[in-house]
Amino acid sequence: MPEYRKHMANAGNPGNSANSTTPVKRKAFKHPGRFAVVAAGVVAVLSIFLIAGFSADTTTRTQRTPNGNVTDIAPEPNTIVPPQSAIIVDLRDDLFATIDVCGPTKTCTPIPEDQLSRVKALGRLTFQPGADKDINRYQPGTNTVVVHIERQTDPGVEIDTYQWTFTSKS
Repeated sequence: MPEYRKHMANAGNPGNSANSTTPVKRKAFKHPGRFAVVAAGVVAVLSIFLIAGFSADTTTRTQRTPNGNVTDIAPEPNTIVPPQSAIIVDLRDDLFATIDVCGPTKTCTPIPEDQLSRVKALGRLTFQPGADKDINRYQPGTNTVVVHIERQTDPGVEIDTYQWTFTSKS
């Protein structure tokens, strides 16, 4: 049928798209399945980034306490520190400790109790070298701190030791 006749034959049909005043419905998305896959992928990637961001350990401290008795120390292991830096040992709250400081020559000096600063309820002890102390400054080179750990309820009985090194520069 020629084009003219087709057009004239359909002229009176209200459903004819050429004469229809009702808008033609279009799909919101040409490929809804493809859109769903891409959207699910974007949601999954964002979820992974959110979970990783909120659960990431952003501290600069390294894992140094494998036995669980020592919760924190200063100075950081294997760092270079000034010769009069404080030594800080933070233990579990139910523990007590004494410390020895060993110089590069491996001679160890036990730090007397009256030269330690303690917060017994928190299990924290601090040693600050100075003129009135057995160690007025650390020897240049690698120094080792040895922590002798006891229970507060059973003093005098060593249950563990912990040690780490740092380097002092004069």
